[in-house]
Amino acid sequence: MAEEFEKLDHQSFMPLYFQLKEIFFDKIESEELREGDMIPSENELQQIYGVSRATVRKAIELLVYEGFIEKKKGKGTFVRLRKIEEKLPVLKSFTEEMADRKASKKIVSVEYTTATPEVRARLNLSLDEKVLSLKRLMIVDGKPLGILHSYIPAKYKLSLDEDYTKSLYRILAKKGIRLKEADQIIEASMSTKEETRLMGEKSPFPTLVIKRLAFSVNGEIVEYVKGVYQGDLHRYNCELTRYQ
Repeated sequence: MAEEFEKLDHQSFMPLYFQLKEIFFDKIESEELREGDMIPSENELQQIYGVSRATVRKAIELLVYEGFIEKKKGKGTFVRLRKIEEKLPVLKSFTEEMADRKASKKIVSVEYTTATPEVRARLNLSLDEKVLSLKRLMIVDGKPLGILHSYIPAKYKLSLDEDYTKSLYRILAKKGIRLKEADQIIEASMSTKEETRLMGEKSPFPTLVIKRLAFSVNGEIVEYVKGVYQGDLHRYNCELTRYQ
């Protein structure tokens, strides 16, 4: 069994627990270990890697904390659903982001309605202007990932009969409305009562909330969207450059 696992470098400056954590992180990211797979017990990991129980526990605690595995009392430790990673600053629709996953959307509601004060301010609308309000449940690998609530000015004349289970950005593009850039805010929160219900949870849970204002190639505001994602299933990857 030990031959199937990488060896730890006891001479490295990197702590053994971190090396062990990284080994399983790589296996999960490469999908060598998939959702639901059981990882060896603490005793087995001690024997395989020749380390103390404290080292094994610290590695497991890190993987649990980062949301990659979960402990099930009386059963063992299992790989969790792989987190969805969105690379910033690329502007993509949910469909484009999930191109390599089994993803789908469920329409919660679609209607033309009077904009709330917040939406009206975001979209720079007059008091009597209406918006297309489109709320969708994002599903990945058969499980709810998040809720997207898009608001689009009525002047773009999107049909209520459109198939909004498809990419909204592609629907807009077919109508000659091409998006160029967006301003986006990301913040941590807790799910509301409605969000908890829509996501099929029994109690409130930590969320990542994105608020995005998308602009066309002509500089016009096309969409304001609020996305609420399960915090333990979603992460963002940013590349930062230090100016000289």
